[in-house]
Amino acid sequence: PGRYRLHHHADRYAGEDTWQAFCEEHEYEQGSYARYEEEVDRVGDNWKGHMEERERHHALATPDDVEAWAATLLSGKSERRSHDYWLRVNRFYDWLKWNTEHPHRYNPVLMAAVEGDAARRIWEYKARQNRERRREYRRQNDE
Repeated sequence: PGRYRLHHHADRYAGEDTWQAFCEEHEYEQGSYARYEEEVDRVGDNWKGHMEERERHHALATPDDVEAWAATLLSGKSERRSHDYWLRVNRFYDWLKWNTEHPHRYNPVLMAAVEGDAARRIWEYKARQNRERRREYRRQNDE
């Protein structure tokens, strides 16, 4: 419904680096290798730059913003690398949705995967990877 659209919260987010708060409160601690924070920051800079070009705060994306970003990723990166970027922005919106300090009720990254072509392509890559991991796990446990 229109009343839940994220653009209604533009004033609240003006001048706020929500990505950095997400990183400090959640994402940095997920890392399992030395340069994890650098990688997360690279993705954040890419995402925030894209949203600046679209004249919208990086926490207030629409599915169309995500679809355009996914298309840009796929035009310059492999599916695997595009998925790595997509995954972190998806986690950002999941964090926003479940964090009581934010008014988010939906995840535009997932909505783009349903509605768009490029975002769906990245989602399908994710699904293939999950299926392959499950097959490998079953194969190893059946031996």
